Amino acid sequence: MKRLVIAALAIGLISSCSQQNSNPTVSGTVLNAEGEQISLIGYIDGKPDTIGTAIPDGTGRFSIPHNAGRVSFFTLQLGSKGAIVLGFDSTESPVVNVDMETAHQSYDVSGSKDSEDIRNLFVNSVRYETLLDSTMKDMRYYTNTGDAAKRTEASAHYNKLREEYKAFLTGMIDENPGSLANFSALQRMDPKQDFSYFIKVRDALEPRMAGNAFFDQLANSVASLETEMKLEAALAPGVEAPEISLPSPTGEEIALSSLRGNYVLIDFWASWCKPCRMENPNVVRMYNKYADANFEIYSVSLDRDQQKWVQAIEQDKLDWAHVSDLKFWNSAAAKLYGVKSIPFTLLIDPDGKIIQTKLRGRALESKLTEIFGY
Repeated sequence: MKRLVIAALAIGLISSCSQQNSNPTVSGTVLNAEGEQISLIGYIDGKPDTIGTAIPDGTGRFSIPHNAGRVSFFTLQLGSKGAIVLGFDSTESPVVNVDMETAHQSYDVSGSKDSEDIRNLFVNSVRYETLLDSTMKDMRYYTNTGDAAKRTEASAHYNKLREEYKAFLTGMIDENPGSLANFSALQRMDPKQDFSYFIKVRDALEPRMAGNAFFDQLANSVASLETEMKLEAALAPGVEAPEISLPSPTGEEIALSSLRGNYVLIDFWASWCKPCRMENPNVVRMYNKYADANFEIYSVSLDRDQQKWVQAIEQDKLDWAHVSDLKFWNSAAAKLYGVKSIPFTLLIDPDGKIIQTKLRGRALESKLTEIFGY
């Protein structure tokens, strides 16, 4: 399963009912900042916009006024040596203390709960990811040296670290699901395996960020994933395949259910699809081998040109049931089955229940051999 895409630096906009700080600033101390400019960067519709700049004094102190308005993500750019992500609104004046030489590992921040959460996530993520990387290198080393015992030990340690890291991330979300830091926490989690946490964060952030473009990106991504997971469940092995009933090349309506009693390969293809045409000889071979053993094929074309569709059927000698509404990717059957690429196949049993999806080539041949015994 593919991973879900979320903006690594999201901007949240929320109405604040608190009395605003009349002179809010981002201030603090930046060590080893000689000759470097500190910039506070905000975002307008997701695009960076410099709010203000400062040159630290001889002791490293700096202060940049801001009028953040609603809560947002901000970047404190540390000259050419790195950046720190903050989250605050006009009621807050974050105070940052950082050494520019070690900003990629740690820093301190106060005066803003969201900024503190972001810092907590950052520091712990650096620690866990450094340990995981080091342990992975150990695993590779022991693999190359043939030390199986040490390799097993390192592997167990790696898995333990991953579990601890996961527990940290989920624990942070459980403790405060509406924190802005959770945008980055979700980046480190599996969208399908941890889907409940994506839902939890979306729902908790909605009151704070509804209508914001970056929140909408998260919400839309979660909604798309939710649809995908529902579709996968609908096409899972053992589930009855959704009914299809479309016209054949001669205009006769053919229903998938009319083939009940047979093993049926539902094959989504098109005359213009080169991989489909390359796969057709293998499908023909399987059909010829098992046609007398209650095996049928129900081909659904994503063509839009009747003549080209019929020509391809004749040229490739596809002697089985064919249907299409000639609506290209807007095919009703393709939408029903969530088809996003072709060829796409499903093998169903005589009761119309799904056995397996995405069978092609050797995988299809192996599954049919398993079913029919030859």
